[in-house]
Amino acid sequence: MSIVEKRNQEMQQMHHPCTAERRPMLELRDVSFRYKGRHSDTLRHVGLSLESGEMLLLAGRSGCGKSTLIKVISGLVSGEGQERREGTVLWNGEDMADWPPEKIGLLAGTVYQTPDDQLFAMTVEDEAGFALENQGEAPEAVHDQVEEILGLTGLAGLEKRGIHQLSGGQRQRMALASVLIGKPRLLILDEPVSQMDPRGVQDFMELLLRLNREEGIAILMIEHRVNELACYFHRLAIMREGRIVYDGPLQAAWAFLTGRENLGLREPQCVKLGRVLGLPELSSDVAQTVLQIKTYCRPVPAVEAERSGGAGKHQSSSRPGGKTGETGRNGRPLVEAEKVCFRYPGTTEDVLKEVSFSLNAGEIIALMGCNGAGKSTLLNLLGGLTGPSAGRLLFEGGPLARQRGSTGYLLQEPDLMLLAGTVWEELKWKNDTLTDAEAEALLQRLHLEPCRDDFPLALSKGQRLRTVLGSFFAWRPKLLLLDEPTTGQDEASLQEIAALLSHYRDHGGTVLLCTHDVELASCLADHVLLLNQGRVLAYGTVFDVLSRRDLLAAGGLVAPPVLAVSGALGIPPCITVEEVCHCVGPATLGRN
Repeated sequence: MSIVEKRNQEMQQMHHPCTAERRPMLELRDVSFRYKGRHSDTLRHVGLSLESGEMLLLAGRSGCGKSTLIKVISGLVSGEGQERREGTVLWNGEDMADWPPEKIGLLAGTVYQTPDDQLFAMTVEDEAGFALENQGEAPEAVHDQVEEILGLTGLAGLEKRGIHQLSGGQRQRMALASVLIGKPRLLILDEPVSQMDPRGVQDFMELLLRLNREEGIAILMIEHRVNELACYFHRLAIMREGRIVYDGPLQAAWAFLTGRENLGLREPQCVKLGRVLGLPELSSDVAQTVLQIKTYCRPVPAVEAERSGGAGKHQSSSRPGGKTGETGRNGRPLVEAEKVCFRYPGTTEDVLKEVSFSLNAGEIIALMGCNGAGKSTLLNLLGGLTGPSAGRLLFEGGPLARQRGSTGYLLQEPDLMLLAGTVWEELKWKNDTLTDAEAEALLQRLHLEPCRDDFPLALSKGQRLRTVLGSFFAWRPKLLLLDEPTTGQDEASLQEIAALLSHYRDHGGTVLLCTHDVELASCLADHVLLLNQGRVLAYGTVFDVLSRRDLLAAGGLVAPPVLAVSGALGIPPCITVEEVCHCVGPATLGRN
């Protein structure tokens, strides 16, 4: 039996939190908070509780107050001076108002979205043992506990490894280890899996489940990606504009969310499918969804479905819009890679190994693969930040180095690319070819008109990303390279970004989009370039690649849930909700 299945059995036997028989470990009573200089509260009369050993998933749109809630619990905002805090935060019934942050941190450890923000030692063992050394523990005791915690978090054998030699997933585990060493009773995690590939997410969540079950540690996780994490939690709380608008069983939340799509959650594919088909009950479970479809819907015969252009519509080389990609000048592809190799200085092994592919104009290509597959290295080469160790990179038939002005490269941390004092200045930055009228039109397309004169770094995460994208669109590059642009974005932001990239593609632009998001790639991309250990594992239409479980497994990806749904229904393979709906008629008995 898997860890998730064991957890499900245990949770089914638990009472709902806040029962009269048990005192909550953590309780917020009518908590409000306002930052200095703000005219309205960021938190508004929040009531929330968490029992010892409970797991709670907290979601909501960017800017709804989730991170502020973490700061209030952690004691990082006090309400002193011009800040204002009202209400009570209790730990086992004791008011935490006068507790210093260091005392709270021993009970409630926090792991932030970007691990580099809280890692500062030189080596893994120094980082893991810092908290104990700071408390004056004997060196022998520190060594033993560091060894134990590194083994628990999957970092055993890396004691002497430099922090910045770790992968993104390893640094996230390092941040977790540095918190766990203090044996907290509550773990607070702010989007901890946002930089992980699907395999890394699964490993990290199974680690948290083990800590929860074996050590009794309570978990409070903030995450937009409810679609990927629904199977690990039984309780969900949703925030909107500083308030808790839902707190209850996770599976019951889907009915609550009907008609409330503006709350920023990424719902599971099966829930989206159930909405479209009008199933009586919405569920994230594949088996439950299949059972309801068989009970209430009328499958369309497979032959008729294929004739209607339903399942497998991406098998052809044409993209969803119907227009095929165009070659560059002289009938050649826009970009050509011919047996490209790359090796970092001081290393003995190539990171990229005889990589060959071509990109046509007017297409979106999803660059996919597990962490360490070579995706970011390939983007660096195409962005002109370095050159190949062997092989050739061509742009419209000529050397790539001569065409650097034709390429835009969005780094994984877009905030580092914001340079100006206002959004308007950012779009116009050193760009004499962009007229004011064109800049105004671009603002409208970016949905940033109200932010025209705002400081870019003061905007929400989604607005900051759209500002950086807008500055690239203003230069009209032929090729746009995007390294994990949807990390940490809520559902509304994700849809806005997808619309912007589709518009750019439909006007002749080419996008190479590095992502782990199979669902996004299924709906947005035309082709998938799948890397594994520095080699091209597959390159083909989005359907040809993402409908093959063997390729997905080899590339460290997880199959879209509707692929399992289509298999269980006996219809042609499907990777999007729309494809299933071409094969299955709507429910004859709709939802109540």
